[in-house]
Amino acid sequence: MSFTNRLIHEKSPYLLQHARNPVDWYPWCEEAFERAKALDRPVFLSIGYSTCHWCHVMARESFEDEEVAGILNRHYVAVKVDREERPDVDHVYMTVCRMLTGSGGWPLSVVMTPDKKPFWVGTYLPKRARYGLPGLVDVLNVLAEAWAKDREVLLGHAEKIAAALRRGVREAGFPEDDALRAGNREASHESALKQGFRHFHAAFDKEYGGFGAAPKFPSPHNLMFLLQYWKRTGEKRAFEMVDTTLKRIYAGGIYDHIGFGFFRYSTDSKWMVPHFEKMLYDNALMMMAFTDMAQATQKSFYREVVWEIASFLDREMKSPDGAFYTAIDAESEGEEGKYYLWTPGEVREVLDDDAERFLRTYGITDQGNFKGKSVPHLVVREKDGDLDVVLPPRSPAMERCRKRILARRDERVRPHTDDKILTSLNGIAAAALAKAARAFSDPDYLDMAQACLEFILERNVKDGELHARYRDGHVAYKAYLDDYAFLVWALIEMYQATFEDIYLKRAEKLAREMVDRFWDPDGKGFFLTAKDAEELIVRPKEVFDGAVPSGNSAAIMDILRLSHLLEAEDLGKLADEAISQMLPELMANPMAYSHLLSAVDYAAGGALDIRIAGRRDDPAVQAMISYVRRLYLPNGLVVLEDEIPKEGRPRAVICRQFTCGAPIYSVDELQVALMTGRPGG
Repeated sequence: MSFTNRLIHEKSPYLLQHARNPVDWYPWCEEAFERAKALDRPVFLSIGYSTCHWCHVMARESFEDEEVAGILNRHYVAVKVDREERPDVDHVYMTVCRMLTGSGGWPLSVVMTPDKKPFWVGTYLPKRARYGLPGLVDVLNVLAEAWAKDREVLLGHAEKIAAALRRGVREAGFPEDDALRAGNREASHESALKQGFRHFHAAFDKEYGGFGAAPKFPSPHNLMFLLQYWKRTGEKRAFEMVDTTLKRIYAGGIYDHIGFGFFRYSTDSKWMVPHFEKMLYDNALMMMAFTDMAQATQKSFYREVVWEIASFLDREMKSPDGAFYTAIDAESEGEEGKYYLWTPGEVREVLDDDAERFLRTYGITDQGNFKGKSVPHLVVREKDGDLDVVLPPRSPAMERCRKRILARRDERVRPHTDDKILTSLNGIAAAALAKAARAFSDPDYLDMAQACLEFILERNVKDGELHARYRDGHVAYKAYLDDYAFLVWALIEMYQATFEDIYLKRAEKLAREMVDRFWDPDGKGFFLTAKDAEELIVRPKEVFDGAVPSGNSAAIMDILRLSHLLEAEDLGKLADEAISQMLPELMANPMAYSHLLSAVDYAAGGALDIRIAGRRDDPAVQAMISYVRRLYLPNGLVVLEDEIPKEGRPRAVICRQFTCGAPIYSVDELQVALMTGRPGG
């Protein structure tokens, strides 16, 4: 029997995956909650995204099942939400999940009153009880009976949860710590940075890199903070943590050695067996981390990985108009990883005489390491713990083999691509590409960044207002904080790559809109939703740096950088207020705030402005710009004054914390000034 529900009219790939379920789904809309009131039923809310493996499992087991659908349709009003389109809804109810269960994840399942107050929450549930988990059928039946017979108990529970949620959001307004605020501002910042380093060092896996036990996530913003800390302090252990982690991640199966790009995370501590999703944000952030290391070490290996990531994005995640899709699924033909796995026989069939060397290089064996097949990875032999000796550029022979294997893989059934275009994630991608373009003077990266930004600034603006999602000609959802923060980040990076004033002007305009629409004047920092957004049971505020930097951390870094580029004291003051309020929580749990720590480093004397005056096409000016761009200056900003200085020749001036040095007239002088400056440059 075929079914169709209301989701058939949606644009979200995730909602469309459920449009032919027997469940009578609604999208998130007032009609659904009015229907629940009219029928006097609770609401069953299911939140996920289209490349989520366990969302697929729950869909096959339960939402495509007529027995489960019958229970939902008789006793509930069922609502589906794509978390990537509605991060506000997801944040509110995921906060409840973590508050009640101590953990979270997707699919997220919530049962709530018709006025959106939850009284039960969980994640994946099988149809029938197993794995130590209750069955969805049992949960739905028990809650339906309780709604009919013991409703006052459920309503009381819902009120208590809503009250606790409101208290928690108020506390996320960063309560003041008198001791910290009364102390010296710079000393407090230095203390926070040291605390962050100590926590990461304590959690570091010295053998395989990364932090903590399996599963392991790359979390590149953690590595970027540590490299920044090394630059500030000269702390060798911080550099070694970054170096070890990036090399181990690249050598492992979490990196796609055939088609390039990083998978979502590793299921083991050695980075060997990944969860096979590929996310735009992971790859963009990893591009930034490898770009930083290429500048810090001047080693070609790191630069080549940047090229590989960019080529993957260009080939598999870029839309015809230049923007980037959201994610690639872990599954194909209903099996996780099937598209990416190999047996020796499959390789020999393609490569003939070259097969044995390829099999040895990439660890493809008869026994395999995932369901009887192999995830390609580099078989490394260390020398005194140094992976440099085993990570040379790929040989021409191996590159020819890789391309032949990739061509054969392209004949397989491809995993699903979530082809919606999100403003926030495209902002991260454009920022990464612009950063790489600047570091390596690469026009191809710059072209990709420009095309991506042009798409977002033209297509994701509707009625003069920035929106969060584009798909299939349809723009929807007024922009969230992350959309503004990551787009401003990209515009700043584009200004640094091009010195075109239009990017700086757009960055300032959007940043001031962001402050006007999202700033919390009471608790400081930024709300996730704008002041005119749909009202939920609380107004969410995301402060933790999770899979991506939080909108708060990114926004604070944005306005710090703009305060220097524009000499805008008001923006700097707002950033200082937010950091000051967040310091107590940061000190207590610094590993949850790694990108904010990078902003603290910038604010704590790390800011470095290099102001170059002279005609853009003057060889002396170009030489200065080219020299500075090669360097790892995580807090460095370059301003080009495209005019002849009054002394008649190009000059550079280095400013730290609004204090400027003497004019510099050559690259040699510039080199001396930057090398002899205090740490933090």
